Amino acid sequence: MWNLIECKGHPRDLGFEQGLALRSVIRQQADQAGLSARRSRWPSLSAFASGSVRGSGRPREMIRHFTHLSERADGLARGAGIPVDSLLRLQENPGNEKGDALGLCAMELEGAPGASLVWALAGSPGLVRRSRPEVGFSSLEVTQPWSVSALAGINETGLAACIVPGRADSSPPVVEPDSPSAGCASVGLLVQECLQRFEDVEAGMGWCLDRPVSGEGTILLADRAGQRGAVHFSREACHGERAQEGPLLAGGSESARESLRAWSLSEPGSNREPLGRVLGGQVGSTGVRLVCAERKFEVVEGEGQGPMLSLRAD
Repeated sequence: MWNLIECKGHPRDLGFEQGLALRSVIRQQADQAGLSARRSRWPSLSAFASGSVRGSGRPREMIRHFTHLSERADGLARGAGIPVDSLLRLQENPGNEKGDALGLCAMELEGAPGASLVWALAGSPGLVRRSRPEVGFSSLEVTQPWSVSALAGINETGLAACIVPGRADSSPPVVEPDSPSAGCASVGLLVQECLQRFEDVEAGMGWCLDRPVSGEGTILLADRAGQRGAVHFSREACHGERAQEGPLLAGGSESARESLRAWSLSEPGSNREPLGRVLGGQVGSTGVRLVCAERKFEVVEGEGQGPMLSLRAD
């Protein structure tokens, strides 16, 4: 079952509305993660970026380099009634814990004009959020109830973006204390930043390549003009990739990527499997299709030919 919420206003307002709407599930997640769900009733005169959590490491770098999202996190914690420190801890892995996401950027997909982005994730979060920030572009996103960023989404200008995390079966990254990425904020925060700030792939890729982040995975981007690109993040560095004529793929197993590549290149017809069935067979869950030229956000799953949810980012 999918939930749809709308958040609007300044960053703290956006977070507060989400926190109020999803208070019980956010508190439950904090409890499951072993984090405190008891918020002090007394105001504090301490600086926001202070203390054992916000004063160092990833939370400190999130506050420093992702100001709007850190303010959104503050509002989200207030709405959910949990400590800000607990909420910030929940942002450290905004991607899929299982690491079995799959992403595709392709042209003229299933007859849709221009560029489309397809994203699928096992154990789908089931939350669609419409963000209407006071400053920046509005967008439609699929996200986790406790997350200030997005897993995948499209904004009102037709820019689509998603995060495909590195696979969980790889060994955990070992980051030296003096490494440029030591203690940096999570790479998953870049998706929401791109959707709120930019209209095209070039600007989004430039921002992703310039931000100090940590983590492994790929950000896929597509825009209304038909441009497509990817930014790949590894333990050592990050690099950009421009799409050529064929599709761009990221995540999943090699066989899953090849199946999705072959499907995207096949001619539409009666023998072509529906997208939902293809994604279900490879990832085992719901997929999201983002059509840039039409600013369309669609949830596809199962055997049906049509989307189970279709919205426009305007």
